[in-house]
Amino acid sequence: MTKRLYIKSCESDYDYARFARYYLAKSYQFDRQLTMLDTIAHLMTTLHNSRLLLFDDERGELAAYIQYQFEDDGSTVFFDSAILSESFRSGTTFYRGFGDVVSWIGRENGHVGLVRFHVLANDAYLNRLYAKFATALGEREDGNGREIVYETPFAELRRYLRADKPE
Repeated sequence: MTKRLYIKSCESDYDYARFARYYLAKSYQFDRQLTMLDTIAHLMTTLHNSRLLLFDDERGELAAYIQYQFEDDGSTVFFDSAILSESFRSGTTFYRGFGDVVSWIGRENGHVGLVRFHVLANDAYLNRLYAKFATALGEREDGNGREIVYETPFAELRRYLRADKPE
């Protein structure tokens, strides 16, 4: 049986507090060398420009989030970070959850044309996964190491995730 997650926008102080606790507890998943200071600095420098979607499990416990922002006058959505609790990790959960995110963003901003995100170059699993639906444009150096820059047209990602059906 596939576990189900329920999506909601992060809007209230309570939502932000839940997110911050989850992010601080799970940030080691980005890089085991990431310090608490680096983690807090990332939050402080990105939150004011970002939007957050939270994913609760059946018990109302936070099990995932995705942080994103609109760039280039809203024509590009940049996924800054995302974490999914280990107990929910499966191909089906990723596919369904990412489809939910793309549908949400499509309803929020009908002018998105591109999706962009960065992945640590040494994360072989995520690079194989993302190469299935996005093009690697190049590399960049980040404070946490070398990253691969990915991009895909929003419409193609919607089709890939089967998130292009009207609700």
